[in-house]
Amino acid sequence: MNPPASLWRRAAALFYDSLFVFAVLMLATLIVLPLNGGQAMPQSGPLAWAYHVYLVAWVGGYFSLFWCIGGQTPGMKVWHIQVVIPAPCLRSALLRFLGGGLSFLLLGIPFWLAQADREKRSLIDRALGSRVVHLPKPTGRTQTKATFKPNDKDEA
Repeated sequence: MNPPASLWRRAAALFYDSLFVFAVLMLATLIVLPLNGGQAMPQSGPLAWAYHVYLVAWVGGYFSLFWCIGGQTPGMKVWHIQVVIPAPCLRSALLRFLGGGLSFLLLGIPFWLAQADREKRSLIDRALGSRVVHLPKPTGRTQTKATFKPNDKDEA
């Protein structure tokens, strides 16, 4: 089985993916801009809340779809890490994204606590049975894929 991904690899992949997320947010805004007469979106009120939910949905879709399609976002591919999510993937990926958002709102404390765990798994990863693993560098053109075998502890 592949070893857990290190903190610096996860942080580097997240930084790399933040560039893609910025582009996704620009695209999402470009799509709704004509609905507001080409004006900037309001900063307060119900329309502002709807716009923020819309943007979060785009970011959630970005991460969830990449995690389900191959277990890797573009940043994760570069840094050779992969999320291994048991089925049903889309549900688990969306819950993992929401757990990551909650961790962000809590100043990353759950993320830092995961570093003390032997398997480097956060509470949300433990609850969902997912893990983030470090993949060996591919030799040649073939891509390796992580395997996942749940431990007896995960089934409880």
